[in-house]
Amino acid sequence: MRERLLQALTAPRDIAALAVIRMLIGGLMCVGALRFMSNGWIERLYVEPTFHFKYWGFGWVQVPDQAGLYLLYSGIAVTAFMVAIGAFYRVAIITFWCLFTYAELMDVTTYLNHYYFISLLTLILCFLSPHRAWSVDAWLRPKLRATTLPAWQTYWLRFQVGLLYFYAGWAKFESDWLLHAQPLNIWLPPHSGLPLLGPFLELGWVHYAFSWFAFAFDVTIIGFMLWRRTRLLAFGVILVFHGFTHLFFNIGLFPFIMVFAVLVFFDADWPRTLLARLRLPAPTPTAPAVATGDAVTTRWTPLGMTFAAAVLAFCTVQFFLPLRQWFYPGTVIWHEQGMRFSWRVMLREKSGTLEYQVVTADGTRMLVSPHAYLTEQQYREMAGQPDMILQLAHHIRDDFDARGLGPVQVYADSMVSLNGRAAQRLIDPVTDLARVEDGLARAEWILPAPSEPPPLHRPLRLAVRP
Repeated sequence: MRERLLQALTAPRDIAALAVIRMLIGGLMCVGALRFMSNGWIERLYVEPTFHFKYWGFGWVQVPDQAGLYLLYSGIAVTAFMVAIGAFYRVAIITFWCLFTYAELMDVTTYLNHYYFISLLTLILCFLSPHRAWSVDAWLRPKLRATTLPAWQTYWLRFQVGLLYFYAGWAKFESDWLLHAQPLNIWLPPHSGLPLLGPFLELGWVHYAFSWFAFAFDVTIIGFMLWRRTRLLAFGVILVFHGFTHLFFNIGLFPFIMVFAVLVFFDADWPRTLLARLRLPAPTPTAPAVATGDAVTTRWTPLGMTFAAAVLAFCTVQFFLPLRQWFYPGTVIWHEQGMRFSWRVMLREKSGTLEYQVVTADGTRMLVSPHAYLTEQQYREMAGQPDMILQLAHHIRDDFDARGLGPVQVYADSMVSLNGRAAQRLIDPVTDLARVEDGLARAEWILPAPSEPPPLHRPLRLAVRP
């Protein structure tokens, strides 16, 4: 059994597919970093705010000054380009992962599922060898060149991509999404001005069709990509699906990332086949069947077993991490505990109002607006997220202490609408948040989610002349 498993993991696969994925991901991240700087997002997201929200356990990650931020994102762009061309690949991909992940940990308000996915994807690439072909490294160092890589390198990437779709799909198996077409019911009608498609986006049945199709797509698409007979058709559906998400939703590079990532499910020699059909030359360097120097080669060495155990541990964590939400009672899209890093993509539309009441040591009560500490962008992101409401309460407490007005009590008056429902209190208004510590335990200070269903869709009626 062990030998058959080893044989399957070390079977040689054409390096071409992973080399092309390296180029695409590196090139896309380079463009993304340049776009981030050119659009002024460094100033808007990091320079203008005077307070930054931290991930639990990562309070030590600090935001550099403006010059440091530009150096950070320039480093991301340069290392991503080096990954794309395969120049000093190992140093470049590790440096990219460190810089990119640090940037994503600087402020919770910038969290996006696809940024987290890129961190995971590039962490995996740190241990793979897609630079052994079609790269500057392979050109400069002929001994490095290889035509194949062991199959486990492809399997590891497939696992991570497939896991995202798996959890994104089953997360939609809930009433708001399937029975009430929320939040698509809210998001699609504003696009009614689009040519051709626009008028349909106001119709309730279209919202339901999109909701059910998205659920079925996420749950089944990897199975269709694994089956060779349906692979091309499935990839066409992927292009259409992510084309629509790019058209309707402002989600940045996510559609492109996912289209590039699913290429790992094609046969490993697909780039050579494509080039042959286009009658373009494909470099075929002479090299051993399997690249040497990889952690798993052809037998169970101590190093190989240690590495295999580490990969298995990584995959186990990634599989169970999204399930942590089940340890918390209630609705995760309301209380948010276990929401991040769980691939629950685009499941909730929250809007709300928030105000703090501060009680000083002498009993004086005063209202404090979050706008006194946050930018409008930060306020929109945090108003419906309890852990961020708690963080700002602590910041207000510390600010009052620094001004000699402490110790103080801090209470939150938070009214939040979830997927079109009437606004309801999110935070217990009698809990002193200044004394509450964030952590992994159940947050008793978060009130239960609304029990009523979201409102029914009411299609817009166009006036018709008699």
